[in-house]
Amino acid sequence: MKRLLCPSLPRPGSPAQLSDAEARHALQVWRLRTGDPVIAMDAQGGIVEASLRVAGERVFLDFMKNPEPASAITLTAHSDPLPVILELAILKGEAMEWVVEKAVELNISELVPLITDHTVVQLDRKGPGAFQERWQRIADQSLKQCGRLKRLNVAMPIRLQDHLTRTSSEGHATRLFCDEAERTETPHLMNWLQREWNPGTPVRLLIGPEGGWSQAERQAILARPESGMPVKTVSLGPWVLRAETAALFGMSLTAGLIQSYSGTHT
Repeated sequence: MKRLLCPSLPRPGSPAQLSDAEARHALQVWRLRTGDPVIAMDAQGGIVEASLRVAGERVFLDFMKNPEPASAITLTAHSDPLPVILELAILKGEAMEWVVEKAVELNISELVPLITDHTVVQLDRKGPGAFQERWQRIADQSLKQCGRLKRLNVAMPIRLQDHLTRTSSEGHATRLFCDEAERTETPHLMNWLQREWNPGTPVRLLIGPEGGWSQAERQAILARPESGMPVKTVSLGPWVLRAETAALFGMSLTAGLIQSYSGTHT
């Protein structure tokens, strides 16, 4: 049964209207028609079976009074997003979009796109908002496909220094700085998580750009106040990884270990 996102779930006597983009996807891509059963999702954890209804140029989801044996019920067993935030230097084109999809599938809670000294993507022509909207749309489509109930929040692109300043006082989280220049001098990410991570503590996974971090950026990342967010430099292994590989590897290790502690599965 197809899954559709709506601002609020349909209720008895109160249908939910799909956005123009979601309506086009339902009618033109999935070729759904009036009366077809669907699963309505609000991306906040709510889910209900509904019936699609086309009314002119608008598409509604009507509450289904007598739903079929529920495929929707099985979805409610999925866990909330993990306490992991991916802080990722913006990658080029399809690489960034691919990482967004994988972040959804791995149940990461948020993705913060970072503008760094070596970021090659030019945001000025379209503006950062256009990029954020596209990445959020990709995340929402992946949400429906993988069965996750709560949205991956894609933040507005932000300069690294501004982001560090904004989050410096967030003492309840730990930032794991994946620095490719320190591959042999620092603990491996998995070893650090196994030995030092305190279950329940949010993790901010910081992954750099294709061209690596600048020296000024390394100094800024590590120069956090002792009273603020702890910063731990970790390694992703002895090899030089592509940025998108580093993001996937780091997310996978972190998500896998946290799931093993909590006993949840995605």
